[in-house]
Amino acid sequence: MARPTKSRLTPKGTRPAGTLNPEAQIADGELPSPAWFGWIILALMIFGVGIIFSNYMSWLPGSPSSRWILGGLGFVLAGLLTATRWR
Repeated sequence: MARPTKSRLTPKGTRPAGTLNPEAQIADGELPSPAWFGWIILALMIFGVGIIFSNYMSWLPGSPSSRWILGGLGFVLAGLLTATRWR
C-alpha cells in the first residue's frame, strides 16, 4: 500500500468529531484524588508487609502467630481497596 503524502488527517490543533477531551473524561461530580491519597495507599501496603515480615522474623510479641499475619494482610487489603478508589 502506498504511503500517503500528507501524514496528518486533521489540521494541527483540532480534534476529530466525536472525541472527548482527556481532562473531561472524569464523571460528573467526581474530582481527582488529592496528592496525599497515593501516599496513604503506599503507607498501608508497606505497613502490612512490614507486619508480616516482622512476624516471620519473630520481632513481634507472641510471634510467629497467625493473628499478626491476618493483621498484615488486612493492611495490605486496605491499601488495595484504597487504590481502587484513586482517581
